Amino acid sequence: MKRDNINYLVVGSVVIAAMLLFLYVLYRLTGGVGENDLYFADYDNVGGLSEGTPVTYQGYRVGSVSTIAPLRQEGRTRYRVSMLVRDGWKIPADSVAQIYSEGLLAETVINIEEGASPEYLSPGSELAGRQGADIFEAINTVAGDASALINGSVRPLMENLDSRVSMLGQRIDTELPLILADIRQLIATLQEGADRIPRILNQATEDKVHRVVDNAEEISGNLRSLSEELLETRKNLDWLLSQTHHTIADNREDFRQSVATLRRSLEMVSVYLEGIMHNLESTSRNMNEFSREIRDNPGLLLGGKSPQDEGKTDE
Repeated sequence: MKRDNINYLVVGSVVIAAMLLFLYVLYRLTGGVGENDLYFADYDNVGGLSEGTPVTYQGYRVGSVSTIAPLRQEGRTRYRVSMLVRDGWKIPADSVAQIYSEGLLAETVINIEEGASPEYLSPGSELAGRQGADIFEAINTVAGDASALINGSVRPLMENLDSRVSMLGQRIDTELPLILADIRQLIATLQEGADRIPRILNQATEDKVHRVVDNAEEISGNLRSLSEELLETRKNLDWLLSQTHHTIADNREDFRQSVATLRRSLEMVSVYLEGIMHNLESTSRNMNEFSREIRDNPGLLLGGKSPQDEGKTDE
C-alpha cells in the first residue's frame, strides 16, 4: 500500500510540473497577461493574422496580437488589431506596424519598424499600420504574367519555330541529295587535280621555278638600281627647276616684255594670215578650175592657143 502511494505521488508531481511548464510557456507566448501595454493598428487586409500572432520590434519579439475586430469606415471595412506589447517598451511616435512574412512557410508577424521621433507613444495609442506584401498575390500575378507571356509570345514563337523547322526539313530532304552530288563531283575534280600535281611538279618545273626566282632577284636588283638612278634624276630635276625658277624670277621683266612682243607678233601674223588664207582660197579655186579644164581637154597642155591679147591694136 505504501508503494502505491509513492507511485501516485510521483505521477501527481510529474503532472503538476507539466501543467506549470505549460502555463509558463503559454505565459511566454502571450507576453504575460497583465504586464503588457495595449496598442492598436488598422489594416485593410489581415490575411495570415490571428489571435496570438507574434508582434516584433525590429525583429525582436515584444508581444502578440490580442484581438482582431472589423470596423466600418467611409463605406469600406477595415480591421482593428489589438496588440499586447511588453510593459514599458518605448515606441517612437512615428513608428509603423507592418504585416510581415519572411517566406511562404514562415509565420506571419506584425513587425514594428522603429521611427526617429524623440516622442514616444503612450499605452493605448494607435500605430500607423502598413499592409505587407501578399506573397501569394504576387505569385498569382507572376503566374498570370507568365501565362500571358507563354500564350502571347512563347507559344506563337514555338509554332513559328516548328513551322520553320518543318520547312527546313523539307528543304533538306529535297536539296541535300543535290548538295551531296555536287560534293562528290567536287571531290572527284579535286582528286583529278591532285593526280595532275605530281606530273606538273617534276624536275623540269622545279628548275624553271628556280630560274624564275633567280630572275626575280636579278630584276629586284635592277629595280633597286633604277630607283637609285631615278632618285638622282629627281634631285637633278629639282636643281634644274630651282635654277629655272631663279632665272625666271631674276628676268621677270624681260620675260614679260618678250611675252608682250610675242603677242604683238602673233597679232600681226593673224592680220596677215587672213590675207594669206584669202589668196590661198583663190589659188585653190584657180587650181580646181585648171584641173577641171585639163581633165576635159588634156590637149591644152600640148597645143593650146596663147591667150588673145585684148589690149590696143595697130588699127
